[in-house]
Amino acid sequence: MSMTFRSKEPTVGILAGWQFYRTATNLSYLKPLFNGINKAAQTLNCNVFFGCGMGASATAEDPIRPAWPIAALDVDFVPINPKNTDGLIVFNPLHSATRSQFIQSLIRENHPVLFVGSGESGPTIVADNFKGIDDAIQHLIDHGHRQIAFLAGSPEDLTGDTGERLNAYYSCIERNGLECDPRRVAFGRHVFDGGYDATHQIINSQVDFTAILSSNDEMALGAMKALQERGYRIPQDVAIIGFDNRLEGTVSDPPLSSVHVPLFTMGQQSLELLVNHIRGVNNLPMLTKIPTHLIIRETCGCSPERTFIAVEPPAKD
Repeated sequence: MSMTFRSKEPTVGILAGWQFYRTATNLSYLKPLFNGINKAAQTLNCNVFFGCGMGASATAEDPIRPAWPIAALDVDFVPINPKNTDGLIVFNPLHSATRSQFIQSLIRENHPVLFVGSGESGPTIVADNFKGIDDAIQHLIDHGHRQIAFLAGSPEDLTGDTGERLNAYYSCIERNGLECDPRRVAFGRHVFDGGYDATHQIINSQVDFTAILSSNDEMALGAMKALQERGYRIPQDVAIIGFDNRLEGTVSDPPLSSVHVPLFTMGQQSLELLVNHIRGVNNLPMLTKIPTHLIIRETCGCSPERTFIAVEPPAKD
């Protein structure tokens, strides 16, 4: 099969529904994924255009402002489109019906598109959200917890990873016969300040809870700050488990237990899948699920001696 590329080798564009330079912290979910894509590009000998939007003030209060190929007041314009790419990797959520419609129109025109994260119709690579949440809840139950609160991501992302992890929480709570109190769930938009505020919301609701499961590590770290300010000891009074297993959690006090998502590997595999499709080697699968596993540190209630022990052997990252 003869393939025609925009240049000597395939060129792939990278777009996301939010800015890469989002806050003044280094807690960027996109960074390890972009690093994995960059590494894979060197191995696959292809070109990559990264679209990286920038917030106005580099604070958590900045509105969503992605780099995007259609000029608008709420984006940083970048010319990454079918005219100069052979395919696109698009990170969900897109945070906009207009942006979603644009990408779906490209799919209908047969321009190769691979989504990273749930929420859009089309070929997608995503973490095994249900197993990650289930592993964390089972571990907390093994520690004796029956009143487990949950920090969810964005209420606008209920068809994406936010919704998948929240639905997994509800399902696991119900399956284990635990009380499902809506006051134990708060949205923190997957940012540090959001996790901090959401934890205060749960505390102020006066609902009983002995553990918090967070939909990502950034919110979990914000939750730890809120709990410590209110006089709670971690994990003696409240246990915490995060999701993503970011390096920042390893140096928190105490170190954060977390569901590991191999983000670097996920980035590598996304580019491999798309480039192999562009080159005619394989068709894009509609769903590629990346395994997760629980990393046990101290915030879940395990002793320091068990730090960095995984519930199951980790996949190569």
